Amino acid sequence: MSKRITAIVFLMTISIVLVSFQQSFTVNKSKSIERGKTVYETYCQSCHMEDGNGMEAVFPPLAKSPNLADKNRLLKIIVQGMRGPIKVNNVNYDGEMPGTVLTDEQAADVANYIRNSWGNKAETILPSQVQPALKATVKGYQKY
Repeated sequence: MSKRITAIVFLMTISIVLVSFQQSFTVNKSKSIERGKTVYETYCQSCHMEDGNGMEAVFPPLAKSPNLADKNRLLKIIVQGMRGPIKVNNVNYDGEMPGTVLTDEQAADVANYIRNSWGNKAETILPSQVQPALKATVKGYQKY
């Protein structure tokens, strides 16, 4: 009987901890986006513009961009940079974007800001997902 009670208490404790973690990040998603806006203004805005529309044929737009769906690709571009041709909203771009030295939290925050601004909607990226994303193989990605 005491083993059963111990097992039930253990499972309930684990459940409460997991739900608490999920709720705390959900509550903090808006904070992540806020912090990401600051990172964006510092490192990205000069090329991709305040409204995320970039400069046609020079700097690709981030607003309403289908290229943001692949979180691994986006994180690689943010952190490691990118070179070579890319097509965004039927416009060809062929330039280079240097990587940016960011913490995992900053990279996740700016990705969350970009993926949830200017008409974009996407799932939240956690800081713990950044390093695995940087190691992932991504089709069509050429490191800077």
